[in-house]
Amino acid sequence: MRKVIMWDMVSVDGFFEAPGHDISWFVFEDELAAYIGETQLEADTLLFGRVTYEMMAAYWPSAEGDIATFMNGVEKFVFSRTLTSADWHRTTLVAGDAAKEVERLKQRDGGTIFVFGSADFAAGLIEKGLVDEYRLGINPVLLGGGVPLFKPGLKRTKLKLTDTRPLKSGVVILHYQPEADAL
Repeated sequence: MRKVIMWDMVSVDGFFEAPGHDISWFVFEDELAAYIGETQLEADTLLFGRVTYEMMAAYWPSAEGDIATFMNGVEKFVFSRTLTSADWHRTTLVAGDAAKEVERLKQRDGGTIFVFGSADFAAGLIEKGLVDEYRLGINPVLLGGGVPLFKPGLKRTKLKLTDTRPLKSGVVILHYQPEADAL
């Protein structure tokens, strides 16, 4: 069965976006680019909610470099009840039951499935137990407000730390897997 990995940059105070969809605070440098280059090789599918999809689709098609080549070439699914089309290369629009579609995707042959951003969409996957791993890039910044990565109301879940990678920039990448028994 394929794994679903939620990968997000997050502030020390738990936000993945500053107000106004601002992500300019993300620390991006050579070490992080190398980590992304290494880990993207395991993924062949990306999942997005509408808002993150629209931000990504507005940026990546005109970007250049290895990450852009990956982002533009990989299979993508956008989950939305309001979009009527998804024109970014290799994107499928899903308007139906997200959990059922993700369960179906996990059963298909292929590589790892990544979820980037998409906190509202991801909250539904977390609630249904469909996230197999959390990868967080903790950025050395306090935002003081914005969009929290994890939504209030999620059930308490014990996580096991499986990898830690501190970067010279101060970003710390953490990998967690949910443990079988919730607290």
